[in-house]
Amino acid sequence: MRQSPTQTVLFVSGLLTLWQFADPRGAEGLLAIHGVSRGELPFQPWRFLTTALLHGGILHFVFNAMWAIRLGLPFESRYGNRASAIFVIGVTPLTVLFTVLAGNATIGLSGWGFALGGWIFVARKFDANLQQMVSDETMGTLVVWFGLGFVLSWLRVLPIDNVAHTAGAVLGAGGALCVYRDEWRRARSRGHRRRKWQRALRTETKSKPDDLFVALRQQDLALAQRAFENPELVVQTPVDLWDQWTEALLSADDESNAKRTLAVAIAIGGEANSQIRLMRLANLEFRTGEPGLARKTLNRVNPARLRPDERSLYKSLQDRFQ
Repeated sequence: MRQSPTQTVLFVSGLLTLWQFADPRGAEGLLAIHGVSRGELPFQPWRFLTTALLHGGILHFVFNAMWAIRLGLPFESRYGNRASAIFVIGVTPLTVLFTVLAGNATIGLSGWGFALGGWIFVARKFDANLQQMVSDETMGTLVVWFGLGFVLSWLRVLPIDNVAHTAGAVLGAGGALCVYRDEWRRARSRGHRRRKWQRALRTETKSKPDDLFVALRQQDLALAQRAFENPELVVQTPVDLWDQWTEALLSADDESNAKRTLAVAIAIGGEANSQIRLMRLANLEFRTGEPGLARKTLNRVNPARLRPDERSLYKSLQDRFQ
C-alpha cells in the first residue's frame, strides 16, 4: 500500500517541529521565511514550503494536524495520492507567498488546511461521495474557525495568519470550481430550469395543467408514459427530481419502473453524473434478467470520465456481465 501524502507531510512536519523546539535558531534559520529579506527569498525557494512544516507550539501542530487528517484523508480517498501530493506541494507555497506579499511572516500548515477546506466546501455540492466522507458539522466548524481567526487577531489574543487562511480557502475553492466547472454550469442551468418549472406549476390554475409536470410532481407512472416513450419531451424538467423518483421506486423494490425513470434522467441529464447513472441502469437491467441489454448499456460508459472509486465499480460490473 502506498504511503499517504497527508500522513507523510504530518510525520515530516512533526519531526521538524521537534527540531525547532530543540534548536529554534538552526531550524528556523534554515527553513522559515522570517528573518530572510524579500531579496534573498527568490534564491532560497524551499522556504516557501518548509516554513509551513514548522509550528509555534504543540497545540499549533496538533490543531493543524487534526484538520489535515479530517480533510486531507478524504481528499486522498476521493482523488488519489498523486493528486493529494500535487495539491499540498502546489498550494502551500502559494499561501506563504501571499503572506510575504502582505508583509507578514508565517509558519504552520493551516494555509494547506484551509485550501483543503475551500476545495471540499465547493466539491461537496457536486460530489455525493465527498458529502458522505466529510460531514456538514465538520464544514460548519471550519467556517466558524475561519471567521473566529479574524476576531482573535483583531483582539490580539492569538497571532493568526489570516492572509494564508484566506489565500488557501480561495485557492482551494477556485481549484474545485475549475475541476467541477461542467457540473457547476449544469447546476446553474438546472436551477434556471427548476425556477421555470416552478413558475409553470404556479400558473397551472390559470391554464390547463401540463400532464408531464403533474406526472413528475405526483410521481404518476401512467401520466408520465409519454416521457418514457420520448424523453425529449421533458428536457426542461429538473433531472434531480427524476433521480429522486428513481430512488423512491428502488426503495419500494420496483426495479422495473426504476429503470424507466433512470433512463429519462440519463436522457435529459447531460454529462453530469451520466456515467454513474449508466452503470446503475446496467446493473438494474442485469438484475431483472436482461444481461444482453446490460452489457450494451455498460458499453456506453466512458471509463476515462470515471473517478478512481467509480472505476472499481465499473470493473466489477464488467466481471459480473461476462
